[in-house]
Amino acid sequence: MDLRHLQTFKVIAETGSFVQAAERLQYAQSTLTLQIQQLEAELGVELFDRQRRKIQLTAAGHTLLIHTQHVLNQVEQMQQDLSDLAAGESGTLRVGMIEPIAHLYLMQVMCTFRERHPRIRLTIEILSTNRTHEQLIANQIDLGISTPPPANVGLIFEPILTETPVLLLPKNHSLLQQDEILLSDLCAECLLLTDPPCAYRTAIEQAFMARGLPLAIGIEIGSLEIIKQAVQQGMGVAIMPKLATYHIPDDTVIQHIKDWKLHMPLGLITREVPLPQSKAVQAFSSLFKQAAADA
Repeated sequence: MDLRHLQTFKVIAETGSFVQAAERLQYAQSTLTLQIQQLEAELGVELFDRQRRKIQLTAAGHTLLIHTQHVLNQVEQMQQDLSDLAAGESGTLRVGMIEPIAHLYLMQVMCTFRERHPRIRLTIEILSTNRTHEQLIANQIDLGISTPPPANVGLIFEPILTETPVLLLPKNHSLLQQDEILLSDLCAECLLLTDPPCAYRTAIEQAFMARGLPLAIGIEIGSLEIIKQAVQQGMGVAIMPKLATYHIPDDTVIQHIKDWKLHMPLGLITREVPLPQSKAVQAFSSLFKQAAADA
């Protein structure tokens, strides 16, 4: 069934005149007559009583008008929804990011995005680096914010900042008495590390391995915030991203490791093939880049 025929039928029913309907629709009257004839033939019923001076709907015409109004309203709503989706003004945006980035920037970005795009439903997941990459590849999130993904997996990385690791110690730790702290000084310490796989955990392990140093793992904890609290309680020391130390607990101190310089890029990760929500992704990404630049 042609939607144009239904639209023509609706206008004729509203005006009660083929002539007025033709003027409103900017069609020749013969075109309208042909469309209604085709519609009646398709449905097997007469839609208008043409015996009177002003045409009127038959019983079948009244029934069709009710359904036509519903169908055309649904089509109009569908077109509007698709237009909003294409413009990035509706739908769902799924974002996955690592914990340090989330704690530092998420609330600011999320509030601004919500204010500017109230019809977009946001889903935020705090993930490990590897899980961020995996969920992007599996189409479970639309945007990732973490360290770079593996090569040749269909993802694009745009760096927004560079991260460096720092050492978090209890304020009375003996290492604070030294003029400088080396990686080898940590061999005998109880190290509090995130669960594998984690980009920071991997970088720490590789640094110790490259120097032939033993890595004494004391406790594995899946949250950097809990690790900071554990350091505060004197349970061990922690090597963590500097971003994660924007707020450290009382009785803890940040130090640098003299002989280990790591520069780890953090950024936005999207798919090579744009998605229907690409404009929403761009809007969220722009806010994140601005927040990082202003920090």
